[in-house]
Amino acid sequence: MLDSKSSRRNFFKFLGLTAGTTLISQASFGAHLDETEIRKLTDEQKEFILLHEKWMDEFIEVIRVQKTNPEDQENNKKMIAITEMADEFKPKLNEFMKDGTFALIYKMSLERMSKEI
Repeated sequence: MLDSKSSRRNFFKFLGLTAGTTLISQASFGAHLDETEIRKLTDEQKEFILLHEKWMDEFIEVIRVQKTNPEDQENNKKMIAITEMADEFKPKLNEFMKDGTFALIYKMSLERMSKEI
């Protein structure tokens, strides 16, 4: 779990959403994004990304427990709740995905989740 928190922290740093909202260097972004592009995200989009990252951390943990103990009833209940939460994200996500910068950042966060699962 410590690794997921570290990954989350690194992702927030990437977005420039750390305490001082300082953006890290362009080299960290690779060729995909630059500081100007990240600043184009609205406050609502940034808030959504943060919420989604928190959701992903919970989802990753539930999946880890599921892999080691599929009979864990409490974990199975959490999985149902987390899945329902994902359905609640869909309307906003569909709206935000129309923005290319948001879509790229969102896809990068999904890649992180895929690697951790």
